[in-house]
Amino acid sequence: MAKEEQIIMVILRKKLFGVSSKEDSPQGFLSSNIYDFTPEINAYVEWMKRGSPKNYGKKLLEAESNPSYKQPIAYSVIVNMDRRKVFAFKRASEQDKYHESRLAGNWCWGVGGHVEKIDEEENKDAITIIEKSRDRELSEETTIRNHKPELAGYINDDSNEVGSVHFGFLYFIKTDNSDISPRDGEIEESGWKSLSELEEICRMAKQNSTIRVDSWSEIALEPLRKILS
Repeated sequence: MAKEEQIIMVILRKKLFGVSSKEDSPQGFLSSNIYDFTPEINAYVEWMKRGSPKNYGKKLLEAESNPSYKQPIAYSVIVNMDRRKVFAFKRASEQDKYHESRLAGNWCWGVGGHVEKIDEEENKDAITIIEKSRDRELSEETTIRNHKPELAGYINDDSNEVGSVHFGFLYFIKTDNSDISPRDGEIEESGWKSLSELEEICRMAKQNSTIRVDSWSEIALEPLRKILS
């Protein structure tokens, strides 16, 4: 399906958070021990044309252009608990070689994608549809086999253009696989990283403008420290 025609799940920011502004919306990692957005997601999700971020502020009926809506994303961090390592990857650096130019060249340790209309099932609630999207993305993007998903919480980051229109369901995908690789041909580098190696990548990104890390991956370090320590 062409990107212009992609129909994805969205929820009005005011319905999700109870507030309309970015400034009043909760930010960062939102632990599932404290927050539960299940009732809001199940009650108020809609389907909307994804559109293009280039039309920001103009085409308000397209999700990428409208920060009054949030696009739920299942963001899956693959963790080998025995090895205490996380599967990380670096996207293709050249913008014309990676389908999402805003994320080209970034380091990331979360597999995610939009919840699409193809994920919808009759008589299934929105959370179940998001979980189906999670499993589809993991299968499409990696060679992972046996695994156990665990919801750690949520991520909201309105500090940048990408984050302002997305809302993450942060899953830890616990596995004993050690030979996982990406299926995506747009990945330059991938492999298992220790927590200290991920922290070093983030530290280097702050010192070197040529090194970039997805903001959600950096935010995910907080709960990762707890399960890996």
